[in-house]
Amino acid sequence: MAGDNETIEVTITTLAHGGDGIGRVEGQVCFVPYGLPGDRLSVRVARRAKRAMWGEIVDIIEASPDRCAAECPVFGRCGGCSWLHFAYPAQAEWKRQIVRELLQRLGGVEADPEWIEDASLRLGYRTRAEFHGDGAVLGFYAQGSNTIVDIARCPLCHDRLNAALTLLRETAIKGAVAVTVNPEGEETLVWTRFLRRSLRDRFPLANTPQEDRPRSRFVFDGVPIINGTFSQSSLLLNRLLVKTVHAFVGMPTSLLDLYCGNGNLSATLPLRTQVVGVDQNRAAVQAARETRNAEYRAGDEAMMRKVIQEGDWECILLDPPRTGAKAVAPTIAASKARAVIYVSCDPATLARDLKTICGGGWRLVRSAVIDMFPNTPHVESVCRLER
Repeated sequence: MAGDNETIEVTITTLAHGGDGIGRVEGQVCFVPYGLPGDRLSVRVARRAKRAMWGEIVDIIEASPDRCAAECPVFGRCGGCSWLHFAYPAQAEWKRQIVRELLQRLGGVEADPEWIEDASLRLGYRTRAEFHGDGAVLGFYAQGSNTIVDIARCPLCHDRLNAALTLLRETAIKGAVAVTVNPEGEETLVWTRFLRRSLRDRFPLANTPQEDRPRSRFVFDGVPIINGTFSQSSLLLNRLLVKTVHAFVGMPTSLLDLYCGNGNLSATLPLRTQVVGVDQNRAAVQAARETRNAEYRAGDEAMMRKVIQEGDWECILLDPPRTGAKAVAPTIAASKARAVIYVSCDPATLARDLKTICGGGWRLVRSAVIDMFPNTPHVESVCRLER
């Protein structure tokens, strides 16, 4: 059996949720970051457990036919992406396959999701990113560590976000800084704990959690983007998500939007639909109220459960964080709603929650995988369930 630091040969046959290549050595599973199906690799064993091992690529003996050149000088070190070397359409096919397999294995749900993408936005699509600085270098964390990889520009970032990174470098900033740009305007939002004058001079819309002044904002596609609150990493690709969700929702007379944030998915629904939304972030909820004359409330998951039970909802829409909606899934399962639309950025927690909901007498009738994060293993999934 392979020991730590031993070099072995591995043929990658499939991909794990999270993006690592998977092969088998002497009956043991071997996870290899940056390995692609069809690769034959020389791999150094970095860590072993009872039933699995993790390795690092030493040499590519035979490359996958889907391996391509990664147009980035720090690819393989920077944690900003891990599939820049994975060619389309194979990348798309594997994303669908990973979602399909997780839904079946973890959720007991059979699905054949639609594939939705904008092939013109596989690069230069990110409008939001969190950078890290130590006063000397500025960039993204390295894979699996807090070591900062210095980057001049990122091929996944929009030109305006790369321009902000260049300007940010002049401030010798330390710590984390979240930057959101308007790809069709001039606004650049900066959110950081330590707001030096040099930063404010370059970014007038910068905010910090400690200050009392109103948070900076801009409006994109009719929805306010508020500094320090969640927005999709690409406002451009968010259009695909909103369009898909609206198609899955249809034209209900009443809709409950859980984890509603700034109203991204419900604020622009037709006005004939009565909307109630709940989210823990008060600043986002207030922004949603300003966008649509609807009852958006600030509240936790306990309030969400209460609102589900008290209302007669034609449709329940939820877009929880990566951890999923475990706390509210049983209440959704027991609800009298006619449809549930579940939006997820993590197919594993989606599968877990769908198992709970479907156990209450629901079935999956439509699903889609949206390429919101091209050249990374991440995807956005949308599911419609009915009684």
